[in-house]
Amino acid sequence: MIKGSVTSFIRTLQRERVFALILTLLAILLLGAIGFSLLEPAEGPWWTRFGRAVWWGLVTLTTVGYGDVVPVTFLGRLVGVTLMVIGFLSLSLVTATVASVFIERKFRQEKGLEPIKSTQHILILGWPEEAEALLDQLLKRLPPTIPVVLINKAPPEQMDAIKEKYPPHAIFYLRGDYSREEILLKANVQGAIKAIILADRQPGETAAQVDQRTLFTALALKALHTKIRIMGELLRPENRTYLERAGAEEVLIRGQYDSSLLAGAITSPALFRIYTSLLMGDGQGLWDVEVPSRFHGRPLRELSAYLQEHHQGILIGIYTEGRTLSLEDLLSEEPSPIDDFIRRKFAETKMTHLLGRTKVECQINPPPTLTLGPHQYAVVIAPQRPSLS
Repeated sequence: MIKGSVTSFIRTLQRERVFALILTLLAILLLGAIGFSLLEPAEGPWWTRFGRAVWWGLVTLTTVGYGDVVPVTFLGRLVGVTLMVIGFLSLSLVTATVASVFIERKFRQEKGLEPIKSTQHILILGWPEEAEALLDQLLKRLPPTIPVVLINKAPPEQMDAIKEKYPPHAIFYLRGDYSREEILLKANVQGAIKAIILADRQPGETAAQVDQRTLFTALALKALHTKIRIMGELLRPENRTYLERAGAEEVLIRGQYDSSLLAGAITSPALFRIYTSLLMGDGQGLWDVEVPSRFHGRPLRELSAYLQEHHQGILIGIYTEGRTLSLEDLLSEEPSPIDDFIRRKFAETKMTHLLGRTKVECQINPPPTLTLGPHQYAVVIAPQRPSLS
């Protein structure tokens, strides 16, 4: 990240011809030193005289003027005056140029125009009304070392307020249409670990258009970075299958849980409060932790007892990541235009075989005699994420 920022800064200086100006100053310094050593009387070998002349030219060009070496002849003083004038103007120009580079970069970052240099970051694509609540919950679970990149068309002032609200976390903003590959490349999608595509409905858009943009975005993400994990939000449940075929590991339908939560609130208000407390992370939260190798081959009850004793955790489920899914596993048996489109897009990027996705099998309230093994994760209710390493 630091290396990329330095490289970008150096390229900006090259574009502004700062290095050319510095080389010009060095040439003027050299000429002034030669003139001083030839015009001013001095004793000693020529390299000693030239060294004193270079020192004099440097302090004169930078308008410091220590006074330890001074010209005594008219021509020597004329060379000194020339260096003073050139130094004052040139150094002022260099200082102003470098300052303008910093100001321009800061301005572009605030406006969401600067390319993202971070790696191992999470992309949040879109900014509907619920996005800030999502970001708030996400940052509660993320360490500050994992950057978050927001890509949307929201006003820069709104994004600045979001970044100031969470100072410990590295939050970056990129303005633009996140379904376009050039915007995803500016977000350094190749260095990202996860992407969350939100159903960001713009004025005048239909639900079908919003879901179509989500589908195209998922295809673009997988084309640019095959190993990135994608969670996509849809407005219409009938599009779930298409988004899964496009490579999304998790698909969420907006409002799909509203009816269950409302029914729970009506029939059992206390149970509804427990639901919301778990979802909001108030005191207790839901966590998934990989089953460590020391528990492989042992019954589930031992892991459950360990979590309860050391982490005040309650094990409520187990999920297993199985074999890697192929593209054909996701496409329907009967051909359709959308399937053909998805197959063609993956073929263009030579990704027709593997998507990097794995088949996940879940068990809620598994039996205590279940034998644990590799590639398994425990779902736990606990005050904080249990550490089993």
